[in-house]
Amino acid sequence: MKVLGIIVEYNPFHLGHLHHLKSAVELTNADYVVAVMSGNFVQRGEPAIIDKFARTEMALKAGVDIVFEIPTIYAIQDASGFALGSIGLLNATNVVSDVVFGSESGDIDLFSKIADIILKEPSLYRQNLRRYLKKGLSFPNARRFAICDFLKGLDPNEMKRSNNILTIEYLVSLKKLNSKIKAHTIKRVGSSYNDENLTSIPSATAVRKAVLEGKKITGLPGFSSRILEREMTDGRGPIFMKDIFEIMKFKMLTSSREKMESLYGFNEGMAKRMLDNLDKPTMEEFLKAVKTKRFTLTRIKRRILYTIFDVERDFILDSNEYGPQYLRLLGFRERGRKILRIISDRSSIPLISTASKFDRSIQQRNVYVPLAKRQFDLDVKATDVYSLLFKKDNAKIHRDFKRLVIES
Repeated sequence: MKVLGIIVEYNPFHLGHLHHLKSAVELTNADYVVAVMSGNFVQRGEPAIIDKFARTEMALKAGVDIVFEIPTIYAIQDASGFALGSIGLLNATNVVSDVVFGSESGDIDLFSKIADIILKEPSLYRQNLRRYLKKGLSFPNARRFAICDFLKGLDPNEMKRSNNILTIEYLVSLKKLNSKIKAHTIKRVGSSYNDENLTSIPSATAVRKAVLEGKKITGLPGFSSRILEREMTDGRGPIFMKDIFEIMKFKMLTSSREKMESLYGFNEGMAKRMLDNLDKPTMEEFLKAVKTKRFTLTRIKRRILYTIFDVERDFILDSNEYGPQYLRLLGFRERGRKILRIISDRSSIPLISTASKFDRSIQQRNVYVPLAKRQFDLDVKATDVYSLLFKKDNAKIHRDFKRLVIES
């Protein structure tokens, strides 16, 4: 039995996602598809345009059989932490046989070589890495150039492309876990990840920008358009970075530089730079003022979320060391019920289908209980904060406990 694993955000689900899903099933000849999906906040450090329940509906209507939530502590990390969490979930099912990543290059053998360099750190690579760090390059850039020097002929620009970066980190995580899951990659089609122009196969970035500007949306399957429209009509979207500006200011104004610097990733004076620019009138102007060569927009946005949710260093370090502690079920199709039962029996971490039964469920597997509770508490908090941004829906508090698993 072939079970395909995919790692998604579907923010929102568009035709490029549909191409990836269909191509991945065809490539692996999969019998079932299991997706792990970011919840209400995503890897680029922003709230999702619509919530995780609506995006789960999109996934199921597209043909995904089971959707699990990537715990928030991984969903809002950089590529390395995001990969650790998402691959950790797929591996923990003990059912997923194959995983297919979309990438700009489409060369799984090259990505595997790069992952080996990162893990094994050969001496020449380490020498090159130190040399670039001494020149003042950030660690990601120093590592990128050191790898290209080691492999000779590899274009450094290829390692800057978003999906290539993620694919490399996914392979690093698979190798760290000694996973039996077989990795594949298919070349991304349509617009690039950061392309803001609507095309026949647009990026999710372009779709979100069009929604923000009130333009006509193209490039979405019919079911995806209908769900997006329903959520907006019912006041549960669209949600954008600008919508958390007041929450961010409140948290920072009632905090201190010392408190912020105890959170994960607040080094090189970032806390001071943020606090010094709280007088800016909009989120856009705040981000522009804080941004520097060292502080990229994505890095700043993630630190904003770490401030809102009080994400301390030890929480991220423990999560990345011990991995996800549960499989939170968001939805499944009727045909996926069989494989869901098998996952429930075989998985190395507990399957959570009812949030109110979380404490009881985590006793069924050998997990790090304090960390499991901390990860789940952050998921609940993230949903509650996100739900406060709804314009109409009155079910704004404890939504994780009120929404049933979606069945399709």
